[in-house]
Amino acid sequence: MPGAAVGVLRDGAVTTAYCGVTDSVSGEPVSEETRFAVGSLAKSMVATAVARLAKAGRLSLDDQVVRHVHELRDTGWGAQATVRDLLANRSRLPLRAAIEFTNSADEDDGVLSRFASDIAADEASADVWSYTNAGWCVLGRAMETLTGLPWEEAMDANLLVPLGMDQTTFAIRPVAEPRASGHEVTEGGLVRVEPWAPRSLGPAGSTLLSTLTDMLRFARRHLEDVSLAILRAPHASVRIHGWLDAWCLGWARFDWDGGPVWGWDGVISGQRAILRIVPDRNGAIVLLSNCGTGRALYRSLFPELMETWFEVHMPALQLEPAPGVTSDLSRFAGVYAWPDRHWEVRAGDSSLVMDGPRGSIEAVPIDGHSFLIDAADPDTPTVTFGSFDDSGRPGVLYQMLWGLPRV
Repeated sequence: MPGAAVGVLRDGAVTTAYCGVTDSVSGEPVSEETRFAVGSLAKSMVATAVARLAKAGRLSLDDQVVRHVHELRDTGWGAQATVRDLLANRSRLPLRAAIEFTNSADEDDGVLSRFASDIAADEASADVWSYTNAGWCVLGRAMETLTGLPWEEAMDANLLVPLGMDQTTFAIRPVAEPRASGHEVTEGGLVRVEPWAPRSLGPAGSTLLSTLTDMLRFARRHLEDVSLAILRAPHASVRIHGWLDAWCLGWARFDWDGGPVWGWDGVISGQRAILRIVPDRNGAIVLLSNCGTGRALYRSLFPELMETWFEVHMPALQLEPAPGVTSDLSRFAGVYAWPDRHWEVRAGDSSLVMDGPRGSIEAVPIDGHSFLIDAADPDTPTVTFGSFDDSGRPGVLYQMLWGLPRV
C-alpha cells in the first residue's frame, strides 16, 4: 500500500492520520490536501443530492423515471420505474457489460443524454436485484434535466457547495495537486495504473475526486440532517458475502453486533475508498487508499477502530471452505447471463465449476449461498447466489455485486 488517509468522526470531533505517499514514483507524502478517487462513493453522494432536491420539492422519489429522463419515454421499464427504484437498484434497466464498464471517451456536456438514449434501445433486465452503474448515470441525467445544468455543475449546486465540500472535484476538470495515483500489487512490486475516468459513468463514480476532510464533512451531514435518514431505509434484503447485508438508497446496511452500520465502498482503478457511518454512536470512519489492496487494509484496520470508537464488532470475512455445508450442488447448475456476459455453472462432487469470461473457475462452498473462488483476491474472493425458489434453486449469480439472472 503506497499511501492512505483515515479519519474517525465521533460526537463532532475528528481524528485523522495520513500515511505513505501519493505516488510510488514521486514520493509525494499523503496529506490532508491529497485528493483520492472515491469511486462508487459517488453513488452515495448522488443519492444525497437527489434527497436534497426532493426535500426542496424539486422532485419526488416516487416520480416515474421518464418524467425526468425524456430519452427513456418509449421504454416500458422507464415508465414503470421510479426515482426510488433507481436509488434502490431495482429499476429493471438493461444490464450489459459494455454499458456497465464502458471506456467511452465522450467528454462533452451531452454525454449523459446520449448514454440514456443508448440504454433506451435495449430490453429490460430480469426482475432480480442487481447493482448497476447505468442506473446512477440515469439519475445523473435526471439531475441535468431538473436543474438545466451539466451533472457536475448540478452536484456543485445541490451538494458540494451547500455542504462546504470545496476540496471535491471531478477528473474532467483541471485538477489541483496533490492527487493520489492508483497502484496495483504485482509480482515485481507496486505498479502505477492509468486512471479510469469515462465521463459517461461519472455519476456511478468514475470521475469524482475528494479528500479525507471532505468525506468526513459528507459523513457529518448524514449524522446531523434527519431528512437524510430516508436513504438508510432498507429496500432490498439482499445479502452478498463480504459486501452487504441489505441495500437501502445509495447506502448498504451492515448488520454488525452493536450496529447497525451504514456505508459504501469505492472500487476503481488502483484505488479504494471506504465510508461507514454509525448513527446510534454519532460517528463515522473514512478510509481513502491508493492501491487495489485497499479493501484488505479495511478488513485489517476497521475491526479495531469500530470496537475502540463505537463498541461495534465487525465480523471477520469468512473464507474457510466448509465441506458438506451444501448437500445438493446440482441445484446451482445452470446458465447465468446478460446479453454480453455468460457463465455456465456445473456441479462437481464437492465444488462448482464455473465457465465464463474468466475461463474455468472452481467454486468451493462456504455456506448455503456463497462460494470461495480466490482467497487472495482482496475485492472478490467469493461469488454469491440469490433469489432462491421454493425448491432451493437460485435465480441469480452475483459476481461482486452485479447480478446475472439464470437463463
